[in-house]
Amino acid sequence: MKHPRRSAALHAALRFVITHELPSEHKATLIEVLTQAISDDEAAELSRQVAARAEGEWQEHEIVELKAFLHGRTARSWQHADECVMQIATQLHRDPAAVRSKATELGLGTAVDYRFVRQFKLSSDE
Repeated sequence: MKHPRRSAALHAALRFVITHELPSEHKATLIEVLTQAISDDEAAELSRQVAARAEGEWQEHEIVELKAFLHGRTARSWQHADECVMQIATQLHRDPAAVRSKATELGLGTAVDYRFVRQFKLSSDE
């Protein structure tokens, strides 16, 4: 929505029109116009969110959910890493490659990419 106040104002105006006495032909038109404006604003916000996700922009709540899901996890195999990625990608409605990339960026690569686990094991064996 363009602005939170706009949304609140439109909803308040709609409630006003619905609850107050107005000529029926004007009331129906006003309800239709206000409902359409609210719907258009909600659709625009949804489109903005979809575009942001497609561009890779991560929302704070997504990062929190990703961190919580992967915290303390270490991939036991390539398959286990892929399963973790697919599970959280499905929850977040994100591309698995984007999830793997963001997790690695956040320092959680050992949960989503077995290469990091193998590298860690090799370096600790030396």
